[in-house]
Amino acid sequence: MSTYLAVFAGGFAALTLLLGFVQPLSLRMSAFTIGWPLLIVGMVIWAARQPARLRGTLRRVSKYWTTTSICYGAVLAVGTPRFIGQPLYWLPAAVLVAAPMVLGAIRERRA
Repeated sequence: MSTYLAVFAGGFAALTLLLGFVQPLSLRMSAFTIGWPLLIVGMVIWAARQPARLRGTLRRVSKYWTTTSICYGAVLAVGTPRFIGQPLYWLPAAVLVAAPMVLGAIRERRA
């Protein structure tokens, strides 16, 4: 599960940067429309092939998913109308979005 969370952290960070830097809007949305499903499908296939998971995993990781999703939504809501193309906003924003999943990956490694 730690690998799963770490890969999703990287995916969320990459998509955040993509949405913050790629211009024009049509190219940004096209890249997102391709990138997001590829990440999801790839990770679902990978997760389905794992032989087992620890009891209580869903309960433990749901808080990381929830926090990352809230951060992602807030970062996009604030950044897309105002800060498109500005690294001083989008680089820390990508770190903020990925941080809960990274924390989860570290904690799951110890579980």
